[in-house]
Amino acid sequence: MSSLICPVSTEKVDEKAVRGTALLSFIIAVLFTVKPNLFAAAFLAIDFYSRGFGMKNTSILACSGAGLTQFVPFQSKQINKGPKIFAARVGFLFSVVSFILLLTHYVLASQIVMGVLTVFAFLEWSVGFCMGCYVYTYAVLPFFNKNRKKI
Repeated sequence: MSSLICPVSTEKVDEKAVRGTALLSFIIAVLFTVKPNLFAAAFLAIDFYSRGFGMKNTSILACSGAGLTQFVPFQSKQINKGPKIFAARVGFLFSVVSFILLLTHYVLASQIVMGVLTVFAFLEWSVGFCMGCYVYTYAVLPFFNKNRKKI
């Protein structure tokens, strides 16, 4: 088994704030999965976009998650922001796909996509497991390495 390669950044972020944000994302994703709603999918897409593309201060969930840090029973430590940025971009993609599927009346497919996002958010919140490194290693990196070899 090969080792994981995560996207890296020079910036750090508080793990408690990340996990608080993941909890809020998890709750909204669960609510969507149980009762699909275009507004919930759009909200998640906009919020993930804010976090994934450098507008963290406009993310309602990130600001609320940071406010939850005093109530989250996890140790506070600074972690690399790179995997979290990538994970937010993956969350944005999943939310947009779920939104489009629901908009085109593919309700079950939309729920399945949001269900996967729900599992990812649950893992981040509950045990601090970031699925982004796995997605990056096995889905993104092989594509880019393949293109580099051709040049």
